[in-house]
Amino acid sequence: MEFSLATQTIYFIFSILFGVILSTLYDTVRVLRFMGFTKLWQIILTDVVYFFFCGVLTFLFSLPFNNGSVRYFVIFGEAVGFILYRFTLGEFMSKVYCFLISVIRKIFEKSLKIVIFFSNKLLKANSFVVYNVGVIIHKVQNIVFKRKGNYNNERKRIKKTAP
Repeated sequence: MEFSLATQTIYFIFSILFGVILSTLYDTVRVLRFMGFTKLWQIILTDVVYFFFCGVLTFLFSLPFNNGSVRYFVIFGEAVGFILYRFTLGEFMSKVYCFLISVIRKIFEKSLKIVIFFSNKLLKANSFVVYNVGVIIHKVQNIVFKRKGNYNNERKRIKKTAP
């Protein structure tokens, strides 16, 4: 199936825009790396998943234009869009992501400290209450056993005196 030069040019421009979209999707992978996914197996896994996802998206992108067959100029256009975004707006966005992640991390750490502080206070109060309840139960048991002992002694005394 042959396409005119105008159709191929439009397809190429759309592929450049699609490359920009793919590059913005790669920012999610970069955010994961900023957050601490820095081991080699994690990097390889995220890149493989990303490239598989890009392959499926590229196929779906080429369905309406070329009945699912991907042409070289489409892949080249996606690469151009990816590189354009990465070296222009992508650098700025990575700084924004780093700043946002550091702010979120600080907020999380401070809130975690607050939660730990209050949970320690709650555990100390709980242990105080549990200890005192234990002491009270022990005292009540002693009182009950003493009364029960007195009751048993009284019964024995009554039995001895009864005819």
